[in-house]
Amino acid sequence: MRPVRNTLTTGAVIALVVGLTATAAPAQAATPGASTPAAGTRCATGTLSVQTLRSGCTVSSGTVALPDGRTFAVPAPGESVMASSSAAPGAPELAEVVIANTGTGGVAVRIDETWSGSAPAVRREQARSAAASGAADAPAAPAATTAATTKCTSTANERNPYRWSSTVQWYYNESGQKSSYAKDALRKAANAWTGTIASCDRTVTSSARNSYVRLATQVPGLTDKGGCSKSNGYSVVGWGKLPSGTLGVTCVWYDGNGVAKESDQRYATSYKWSSTTTCSGARFDTQAVATHEWGHLYGLGHVKTGTGQVMEPSGGYCDTGSRTLGLGDMTGIAAIY
Repeated sequence: MRPVRNTLTTGAVIALVVGLTATAAPAQAATPGASTPAAGTRCATGTLSVQTLRSGCTVSSGTVALPDGRTFAVPAPGESVMASSSAAPGAPELAEVVIANTGTGGVAVRIDETWSGSAPAVRREQARSAAASGAADAPAAPAATTAATTKCTSTANERNPYRWSSTVQWYYNESGQKSSYAKDALRKAANAWTGTIASCDRTVTSSARNSYVRLATQVPGLTDKGGCSKSNGYSVVGWGKLPSGTLGVTCVWYDGNGVAKESDQRYATSYKWSSTTTCSGARFDTQAVATHEWGHLYGLGHVKTGTGQVMEPSGGYCDTGSRTLGLGDMTGIAAIY
C-alpha cells in the first residue's frame, strides 16, 4: 500500500480550464443549469467540476486547477503526467498527483489515493497502477533497531505506473542554484540508480540509464506551486520557487503503455543547500535530495517513514546517508529495470 498522506478532502472540486493560452483571461465558471456533456463529447470551455468530468467528456488541451492552488497542463490524449516530491522534516507533504488523459475515455485525476473524473478513465488508471505497484513495506523496526540496520533490512518499495525504455537525456539550468557543485551532485544522484549497485552488503544490477547533455537556459516545466506545465520533449533539472516545506518536485510524462517520455525537476531556492563531500548546519544535502527525486524519475514512489530508505517522503538536514540506496530502494529499482 502507498503511505498515508495529508489527503485532500474527498469530492473537493477540481477545476479544469480548457483551451487557455499564456495571455488568455481567467476562465469563467460554467453556466448554472448547463446540461452535462455526454460521454465522448468535448468538454465545454470554462471551469469544470469533478461531476462534469465524471460524464466522460473529452479534453484535448487545457489546465487542471487543484483545490490546493496547483495547476497542471492537461497531457495530450493518451498520455499522463505524475508529480511527486520530497519534503523538509516536519513539513506537510505535497499530495501526489496524476492527470491521465485517456482520449475518448475522458480524464482521470488522482490526488494521493483518491481518484476522480471519467469512470472509464479511472478504472483504466486504477488497473494500471495496481499492476505496476510492487509495494513491499516491511514491518516497523523495533525501537532498539538503528536507522542503519533498518536501511539494510527493510525491503520497502513502491513502484509507479511508468518506466523508461531508453536513456534519459537531461539538461541542467544552473540559474539560481544554491550550492557551488550542484551539477556534480545531481549527476551522482542520477547515477546512484544505474548499473551495478552495491549497498547493504548486496549487489543488484539496474538497466536504468541517463546521460547529461549540457547546460540549458530553458527552465523546468513546473510551476511555483509545484504543478506540472506542458510537456515539450526536453528533460530539464533546475531551481526555483516551491511551496513552503517542499524541497524538490519531479514531473514525469508517460504514454498509455507506461513508457516515460520526459521528466523535469525543480529544487527549492528557499533553503540552504550543500554539495560538498561533508555537510554541516541547517542545510540540505543536494545529492541526497536529488537521489530521492531521481528515484521518482525512474519510477519509484514513496515508502513509509521509518523504513530507512531513500524513498521515504522527507529527509533531515545534511542527510548524507541518503546518497546511498537502502535494500528496499535496490529491490525496487532492480524490479523495474
